Amino acid sequence: MFSNITIKEFLEKLSSKEPTPGGGSVAALAGALASSLGCMVSNLTIGKKKYMDVEEEIKKVYSLLEEYQNKFLEEMEEDAKAFNKVIEALKLPKNTEEEKKIREEKIQEATKEATLTPLKIAQDALEVMELTEIIVKKGYKMALSDAAIAGIMAKTAVISGIYNVKINLPLLKDQEFVKELKRKIENMETEANFLELRIISEVTL
Repeated sequence: MFSNITIKEFLEKLSSKEPTPGGGSVAALAGALASSLGCMVSNLTIGKKKYMDVEEEIKKVYSLLEEYQNKFLEEMEEDAKAFNKVIEALKLPKNTEEEKKIREEKIQEATKEATLTPLKIAQDALEVMELTEIIVKKGYKMALSDAAIAGIMAKTAVISGIYNVKINLPLLKDQEFVKELKRKIENMETEANFLELRIISEVTL
């Protein structure tokens, strides 16, 4: 599991010729980093007299970010497994018409799964952006830059997940499925851009 190896080991695997881990796992890692940094700012806020009026809200934010941190670690693995299924499907025999049909069905099935996993990463990262906006506005001001970086890292995870969805769409034959995904990612991208602007506007230099 990627979450059980050192950062150096992960980077070595990422640098290799192996297809996984790849961009999807990196997107999930960005989400995990955003969640962790958000947890840090929440921890720095909780217990301080100056922030007693928002303490309960920040505690809830912390709890949610901790959950997302674990979800992203799981999604790092899920993305790699989903992509490996596509590779396996591509290796299926295609000598007869029946084999070609089975192979194509497996490719479509695996590609759908490999599309839905980064979509989930992007959706979760968008929710983390919303949580980081709260800590940017209400969290410990001495850690404002950390809160903002958490938001930017979450935005990176959103856009990275979306790119991994987009790259698969031309490969899918289910046009209704493709149409629905396009609608979702367009809305997500717009929302992420607005959230980023709101987060950045809170950071005064």
